[in-house]
Amino acid sequence: MNNVAPDNLRRLLIDGSHQLDIHLDPAHQEAFMAYLTALQRWNRAYNLTAIKDGQKIICRHFLDSLSFSPFLSGISGSVLDLGSGAGFPGLPLALLLPAIRFLLVEARQKKTLFLQHVTRILGLKNVEILHLHLHKGNGSTEFKIPLAALVSRAVSVPDDVFPVAGEVLAPGGLVLLSSTASSREKIMEALSLHENLRLEDIKKVTIPFLEQQRYMIRIIRV
Repeated sequence: MNNVAPDNLRRLLIDGSHQLDIHLDPAHQEAFMAYLTALQRWNRAYNLTAIKDGQKIICRHFLDSLSFSPFLSGISGSVLDLGSGAGFPGLPLALLLPAIRFLLVEARQKKTLFLQHVTRILGLKNVEILHLHLHKGNGSTEFKIPLAALVSRAVSVPDDVFPVAGEVLAPGGLVLLSSTASSREKIMEALSLHENLRLEDIKKVTIPFLEQQRYMIRIIRV
């Protein structure tokens, strides 16, 4: 799957986004291709993601991140991407949803520097990058709260996500977690320990060109 022509990668991005009922205009397409180029270039030096192939990055990172967007409809306020890594899902969502402010929190410095670089080259004005390890007890001191929503694909660590969500989200605030079938069970087990968080629903999500079934878990801060 290596050495795919840029036009074919762009076509894959467009076709996949259409399957998600998302229209990417030419400016969006240029931004995603620039993001892809930067990620592959930095990845050679800093190993930001184990996924290095352009087609796989588009499917497993870009399209997977964009699958969050319908669930953020009507959100008013800031959205926290906890454990953003190389920018997923926060940066693709910030590209698509410029009216929403995204706070990307990443504990590792090399990934924080990459996030700052991509945000700068893409000219994103609705993104703030925070280099810190966010955990229960420091959220209120690091930025203005309450926040409207928390998104994360780092669902292998719900023990970190749920205490932070309970602290920084407004009542009625939304937690969106993308999971596989196996990680979904672990999330439900961890959620039962937090009385201020309530499961809203779990919906199946089909990511274009991926065989593995995904689930979007919606949790409400009560």
